[in-house]
Amino acid sequence: MVSLTVLFGMLVTLFAVIGAMRGWAKELLVTASVMLGLFLNAILENYITPYRTAMMIQPPLTQFILRGGVLVLLAFFGYQTPHIRALQPKLARERMEEILLGLVLGALNGFLLIGSLFFYLDQTGYPTSLIIPPAADSALRTQIDAVMKWAAPSLLPVPQIYFAVGVVFVFIIVVFV
Repeated sequence: MVSLTVLFGMLVTLFAVIGAMRGWAKELLVTASVMLGLFLNAILENYITPYRTAMMIQPPLTQFILRGGVLVLLAFFGYQTPHIRALQPKLARERMEEILLGLVLGALNGFLLIGSLFFYLDQTGYPTSLIIPPAADSALRTQIDAVMKWAAPSLLPVPQIYFAVGVVFVFIIVVFV
């Protein structure tokens, strides 16, 4: 069995490697799509009353699937980026910088996506038999609490997510327009 914190580290590393292979421009689009997913989850749960009440009466597994589904769906479409031809001559000259920035943005995307999924899983109380929840007084629970404190949904509540989405889309406009 693998601890959730070890699995989290492995997946963030995997996303970093994928980011290094894809490049920073494509990873920036993924960052925007993950931030949009976090934004939609926050808006739906805080301002759309019928959605909020419907979520509250759902079992925990359904809540996790709905929250995680929005995030994973938008991240999936973020990874389905087209070939960006406008940046090709510039990127061929700066290959090492492309790899390093892609590595950093890929790790950020992994942190945002996997951290958010683990946050939603922890918030719903691990509603599946595939994951054994940690004991309340264990060292693993302390490690998971430390990771959850830095997960994107806890760092970006409703007022801060607005600014984060704005900053990401300013980067998108500056890079691609």
